[in-house]
Amino acid sequence: MNALRVSAAIIWVTAAVSVAALAQSAMGLYTDSDPVGDNTFATASCFSGDTGFLSPSAQAADTGGDGNGFESSPTNAFADDVAYASNINGRDDRHRYYNYGISLASGCNVTGIEVRLDWWLDSTSQSNTMSVELSWDGGTSWTAAKTDSTETITEHIAVLGGTADSWAHTWTLAQLSDANFRLRIESGCSGQPAGCNTRDYFLDWVPVKAHYAP
Repeated sequence: MNALRVSAAIIWVTAAVSVAALAQSAMGLYTDSDPVGDNTFATASCFSGDTGFLSPSAQAADTGGDGNGFESSPTNAFADDVAYASNINGRDDRHRYYNYGISLASGCNVTGIEVRLDWWLDSTSQSNTMSVELSWDGGTSWTAAKTDSTETITEHIAVLGGTADSWAHTWTLAQLSDANFRLRIESGCSGQPAGCNTRDYFLDWVPVKAHYAP
């Protein structure tokens, strides 16, 4: 009886090993393959998306109005915080912000640009606005202005442009570089000169977001 049991055990172990070997071999049929020369695979260099809102790191007053733009702490518009830039008695003043560090993959096309303005006024008397133009060649040429006419004496957020709004310009990647891309703000007021000439404008943040696709 003992000999029979040993023989049966040997037979069972041998069968189990054989089944395992066959299973491993069968698995190999699925995991081990030869390359197929006719198949080609390409890696996309660009996927649709956006840069998120990017902050500027440089600024300068422009011509217009009294010529001093946001004369008080203009760099405070570099970040979304409690500090802000001030344009006192600022009707028709203009100010440039730039060096946004926009960088897209070489296979991307610019589909739209958004500009965010976090701003407010000292008074809502008269008709007051904040407008933005964009330049692609360092400030030589400018897009038509887009304007926010919402008037508040506390901070509000305005977004100009959009995901598919190119500002009537076909942008190249080079034109979004720090050497070429510029944003210009103009503070506007229409109405009685006495009211407009003493209007104050405040700006907390002026970021840019670029949208792109292959």
